[in-house]
Amino acid sequence: MPRTSKRISSYKQKKLKAQESSCHCCGKGDLPFAWRCRCGFTICQECMDENVWGMSCNGITWECPDCSAQNGFGNQ
Repeated sequence: MPRTSKRISSYKQKKLKAQESSCHCCGKGDLPFAWRCRCGFTICQECMDENVWGMSCNGITWECPDCSAQNGFGNQ
């Protein structure tokens, strides 16, 4: 007997959960793109543009203000 409900992979669950998060700076939700840290910190592109001076010293990586982890901008 086949199951009627579909199983969602863990990758898909993480992706869907990430889309639900809102920007930690301005609070905007439903973001088309956001910078995300592994700890769960999320920042929209507009807020990143305003705050990159304090979050990056080299323009290649940015430091999460919550956990101090280094995250790449993806430009290398």
